[in-house]
Amino acid sequence: MKKIDISTWNRREHFVFFRKVDLPFYNVNTQVDITGLPELAKSKSISLNSTLIFLTIHAMNQIDNFRYRIRDDEVVLHDAVHPSFTHLKKGEELFRIITMDMDSDVIRFDRKLKQAVEESSGYFDFSKAAGRDDLVFMSSLPWISFTGLDHTLSLDRDDAIPRVSWGRYVNNGGQTMLPFNIRVNHVFVDGLHVGRFFEEFAKQLKCLSESS
Repeated sequence: MKKIDISTWNRREHFVFFRKVDLPFYNVNTQVDITGLPELAKSKSISLNSTLIFLTIHAMNQIDNFRYRIRDDEVVLHDAVHPSFTHLKKGEELFRIITMDMDSDVIRFDRKLKQAVEESSGYFDFSKAAGRDDLVFMSSLPWISFTGLDHTLSLDRDDAIPRVSWGRYVNNGGQTMLPFNIRVNHVFVDGLHVGRFFEEFAKQLKCLSESS
């Protein structure tokens, strides 16, 4: 992690402008092509959900704007961000929040994720998230192929933690399309960076497919 000198930062004007806005957050909803990914996950005996978490975090870690945070009126840039996500244990109807560190290998990540879920003892265990802002909040709605989605909101304009959700994928003309939502804070993330995220996500997905 490093501190940013705001006085010489090339994003200074945008940061100051959007920090004055009451609600600087915005959502983007789109369809992501994940053709072949469900089959790939199944062939590796890993969860599709954990694979999507893996790809999302890896993509965000390639782009500085998703790793900026505000601390006591200062801007910091984290070396990496990590997932904090909702999960339904089999047979339960109340979700849990699981926070864990990222891993560079998808199979190892899937194994650690399943272990973290199995070891979770409460629905809202924030012991691994306490005092941290190097996180991305994530959730899935596998029951719905949504066209739009919003997130619960704390009225803290300095909250720069991205929120990500995806829904039920559908097969359309030989393509597998996944409804995908991302909410970001405009103090750090512009539309350009959201576009780069989806480009990076597709790149990471391609790399994962070609390495199999």
